[in-house]
Amino acid sequence: MEDEQIIIDKQNIIFNSDANSTAEVIRELADTLFECGHITDIEKFMDSVFEREREIPTSIGNGIAIPHGKSDVVLTSKISLAVLKKPIVWDGSDDEVKYIFLLAIKDGDQGDNHLRTLANLASRLMDDEFVEMLKGATNINELSFQ
Repeated sequence: MEDEQIIIDKQNIIFNSDANSTAEVIRELADTLFECGHITDIEKFMDSVFEREREIPTSIGNGIAIPHGKSDVVLTSKISLAVLKKPIVWDGSDDEVKYIFLLAIKDGDQGDNHLRTLANLASRLMDDEFVEMLKGATNINELSFQ
């Protein structure tokens, strides 16, 4: 992933998800990553995500969460996104979340690449125009990450 761009492939986006829990939406996103060939073991990847969530919940306010897992079952580091029909209360916090960016990080990624990716995503999520675009989208084609 490039230092200044956040690229999310459309096949890694779930728009209007019916998920009604943290676990359910993470499962949907992990399934998508598996179907696209980015991870080889859904359960093992999800374990890495939930291990991280137990440390500190990844809801960041403004209706957004950025859960992430680093695992040897990740073949290609990727970001997937779910836009929920209705907000859910994110596990471990009181935050209502509607936009979930799941980062799948390949174990052994060069240096701090995953930290840069996370920082770049967090930076974009602090950009009012980006958040406005995200919240104003009524379909997948209105989302722009490039």
